[in-house]
Amino acid sequence: MNIMIMIFVPLLFALTLPLNSVRVRNLLTYFYILFLSFLAISNFSLTETTTLNLDEIYHYTFKALDVVLLLFFAFVGLKYKSKMVTILAIVQLVLYLFIQTFTPTLLSNDIMSDKISSTMLLVINIVGGIIIIYALKYIESEEFKDCKKNMFIAILFFFLAVMNLIVTTNNLEIFFLAFELTTLCSYLLIRYREDEISIQNALQALWMNQIGGVAILIAILLSLYYYNTLYLDLLLLLVDGKFILPLSFLVIASFVKGASIPFEKWLLGAMVAPTPVSAILHSATMVKIAPYLILKIAPAFSPLLALIVTFSGSFVFMSASLMALSRDYFKEILGLSTIALLVLMIAIASIGTPMAVNIALILIVFHAISKALLFLQAGILEKVYHLKYLQDIDYLTSKSPLIVFFILVGFGSLTLPPFGAFLAKFASIELLANLGKENIFYLFSLVFLLIGSVFLTLLYFKVVTKLLPKNKTMMVEKIAIPTTYKLTSFTLVFLLIVGIFFSFRFNILDFYEIVIPAILIFIIPLLFYLLNFSNIKRTNEYNCGEKDELALSAYYFEITPKVQKAIFYISICLIISIILGGLV
Repeated sequence: MNIMIMIFVPLLFALTLPLNSVRVRNLLTYFYILFLSFLAISNFSLTETTTLNLDEIYHYTFKALDVVLLLFFAFVGLKYKSKMVTILAIVQLVLYLFIQTFTPTLLSNDIMSDKISSTMLLVINIVGGIIIIYALKYIESEEFKDCKKNMFIAILFFFLAVMNLIVTTNNLEIFFLAFELTTLCSYLLIRYREDEISIQNALQALWMNQIGGVAILIAILLSLYYYNTLYLDLLLLLVDGKFILPLSFLVIASFVKGASIPFEKWLLGAMVAPTPVSAILHSATMVKIAPYLILKIAPAFSPLLALIVTFSGSFVFMSASLMALSRDYFKEILGLSTIALLVLMIAIASIGTPMAVNIALILIVFHAISKALLFLQAGILEKVYHLKYLQDIDYLTSKSPLIVFFILVGFGSLTLPPFGAFLAKFASIELLANLGKENIFYLFSLVFLLIGSVFLTLLYFKVVTKLLPKNKTMMVEKIAIPTTYKLTSFTLVFLLIVGIFFSFRFNILDFYEIVIPAILIFIIPLLFYLLNFSNIKRTNEYNCGEKDELALSAYYFEITPKVQKAIFYISICLIISIILGGLV
């Protein structure tokens, strides 16, 4: 019952929200976010799997919505003369109508919430809810009418409802509908400013995500033809290492939704939208479909398919981490590092063991909180300080030490002990090393993981070295940070601290192995902050005593076009290998 409430409450609120005043909208938003968070926690506390069958009226409604949605996509493609959007919408419509000619007899539960689903519900409703509260203040500074501002919040709530559905449905046909509805939401949110670049990037996101929709429809078609079922739990039981091609196409859909290379451009293009869109796409909601889907289907992988997905994910992890080092736009840095960590989750989840599942879930939870915190700061830098690029954030400690604190916590929680992301990466290395003893090919994945981790660490230090220096002689105008921004940021920091105690239960490292390095790591930045050298006179021996000005710079790793093409084509080959792995 809780699950259906979590689906319908944000849906109904989204439908009525455009009619409310700003005051009523804000009050109801706070209330519903608290209510959904409470339901998510209650559902997480349940130890048994929750199941539910939907009435026939729901199934007919979902079928009608599928057809209407695909027709809308075709209309958008024709309106904006996008051949890719139009063709993929028509292909999906033909496949979907053909699927309706099948009448499967092997039936199961439409709704099923297990450990993985309940963890995802926590992330979606708590972290996603915090982002929506942040959006209440953010959207007020946009030059929209009140009705359009309300519509923005309504789409975010609709997004939560769809995500609650997609992580709890066991019916592949309903999963396809929810998958396409997330594509619709991302299209509407990315194009929200309605300028030319926003519309073009939204169209790019639309057709790229439709590739994932085509992959799901092919998986459904194969499941119906070979296994006579639309239900994921039955499919996983019947596959049993035999004909696993349906799972291969579901893997491809997850790579698309997770914006893995070569599909990364749609997610990077989302940066033109208001910052809450980037935050909710990159951290709490849509992209998390990728590791979630792999976690659900990985137990039925063949050894070969598991190896291919792990290898592919680890290669993209290394490549995306390297690409992030070459960027200067702060949100793009966050976006590429998000892609890297998403495919790392996919790579580990594909192993399918209980330890791999725990590692992937820890990464999902901590990544959601940390990246939400970082994207919120990116939005504050743009709105309050008008800063977008790394080269512009010199002496940010002098301008806003609180923002620096939040950014340091965000990056530190992804890199350092005692946070769960560090523990999960450490356990991933150990897991791949053990698998390498049995199959040497896993050692390649281990090498990619180690190199990618080094790249990400360099990336975080690249940002931090621009943040920490402080100039006491510089006159800085103090700008107050709105209370809503501070409230949401401190809440995310609190969740990270709570998560530290939660991660100890997994016993990945000894208590002292975590705490002692953590203490040392937090002392060093404090020393840098206290022992700054802003008042020291800097002169060279031939300068006749003139003071040298300190100029801060960040290092960049330029990626040549040849390297970029190599990464692109290797990634395409890996996608093809996933299909071949399902055939063998």
